[in-house]
Parts: sequence; structure tokens; C-alpha cells
Amino acid sequence: MSNYYNDLQYVEKVQVHPVFSIIILLFIGFLAHLKINFQGDVPDILLLFLILFLSLVYVNFMKLDIIITSEKLIVGFGVIKHKIRLDNIDHVKIRKPPWYYYGGLGIRFGWDWSIGFLQNYKRGILITPIKGRKIFFSTNNPEKIINILEEQKNIF
Repeated sequence: MSNYYNDLQYVEKVQVHPVFSIIILLFIGFLAHLKINFQGDVPDILLLFLILFLSLVYVNFMKLDIIITSEKLIVGFGVIKHKIRLDNIDHVKIRKPPWYYYGGLGIRFGWDWSIGFLQNYKRGILITPIKGRKIFFSTNNPEKIINILEEQKNIF
């Protein structure tokens, strides 16, 4: 198995929307405020757990990584990654799903049981594999990704 850092063709990091960051950080700050100012009223262990959990979720989901090598496409948040070999890709198209299709941001299932990696509801890429589930992911450069995939393997 080759190391994907040796043959990088494309790397993109799609950042979380600033409003989402503000909301999460304000909520973490509110929980920290409760922990500091209202000791005894709320169980300390519960507040510490919530602060730690939300902090880890925020750090993991704050950016979506998109990596294309000569052999595979890797899409994911933090430690949660999905890999698809380029020779398993049947069709790729640009898509802008309505907000209700995936029902939120993060890792979601679409109405067609596709797996969505969403940071926003702008245009993204829908990949239909030969074997396996469809994958949708947010990107700031859908045309560029399709061009790179066409160059890597004549799949279209």
C-alpha cells in the first residue's frame, strides 16, 4: 500500500462556516461559565464531560479534508475518513443539494442513502462508485476536482 503523501494530486481543506464556530464556542464558553460560577448546582463531572465532548467534536469537524492521489480519493473530517479508489469511480457530477436532503452539516445520509460530508450547502461533488455507496462532499472547487479526476483516470 503506497503512502498517499508521495503522489498528491490535490489537497483542499474546507473550513466550517464561521457562524457555526461562533455558536459552538459560545456554548462551550457558557458551560465553562456555569462550571466556574455555579459550583454545586450542576454536577461538575457532567459539565466537564460536555465541555470536553463539544471541544473534541468541534476540533474534529472544523475542517473537511479532500485529498486526491493517483490511486484514490480521500474525504473526511479529522479522524473520520472515507477512501475510494479512482478505478472504482463510475460517475462524478457537480451537485447543489437542498438543505433538507442531508438534514444538516457533518457526516450525513442523504435521501438516496448516499454518505454526505458537508461543511456548507454550496455546490459539491457527488461520486457514484461501481461498487459501494454514493458519496457527496462539499468543496470550494468542484470543477477543478473533476478535471483532476479526469486527468488521473479517464473515467468519464
